[in-house]
Amino acid sequence: MQKVIISVDIGKKGAICVLHKDGSISLDSMPMIKDEVDYHQLWMHLAMEKNKHPFNGITVIFEKLGVIFGTSKATAFSMGHQAGALEGMCIALGIPFHKITAKVWQKELFQGTVLVTKKSKSGKSTVTDTKATALIVAKQLFPDVKLTFGDRATKPHDGLIDAILLAEFAKRKNL
Repeated sequence: MQKVIISVDIGKKGAICVLHKDGSISLDSMPMIKDEVDYHQLWMHLAMEKNKHPFNGITVIFEKLGVIFGTSKATAFSMGHQAGALEGMCIALGIPFHKITAKVWQKELFQGTVLVTKKSKSGKSTVTDTKATALIVAKQLFPDVKLTFGDRATKPHDGLIDAILLAEFAKRKNL
């Protein structure tokens, strides 16, 4: 791998994954102050990696947001705000970045995996349970990585799973 990849799962329950050149992985939850994203801490995280790897040795990847059925206007606004802030930070720091839709990275990484399905919200059909399928793929690709935050946590962290899979997508696509 030629670059350090920083993948960010946008959201207050999001996560940051740093895939280092040697293949090691660093994981952090989205920095928060109470119930708000700590943008200063997120900036410092990016700036620290940029300082360690100058001369275009780093890239950032995050989801290109679209309409999420069932989310409130406040949630949609908050996530859009976070994505815009992250994009601005990358521009200000001179870090190349890529915005990828969830469907694109999921299509790539879910290949060869039996998709988990669930009933649609209307209950009339079945749809792919992307969270459950992503967990299966993450466990297959990264069997030694702890997919929770904290010592007592037992439930895998959705943001961490998405962040680590986004990093894997970027690595495969040599972004």
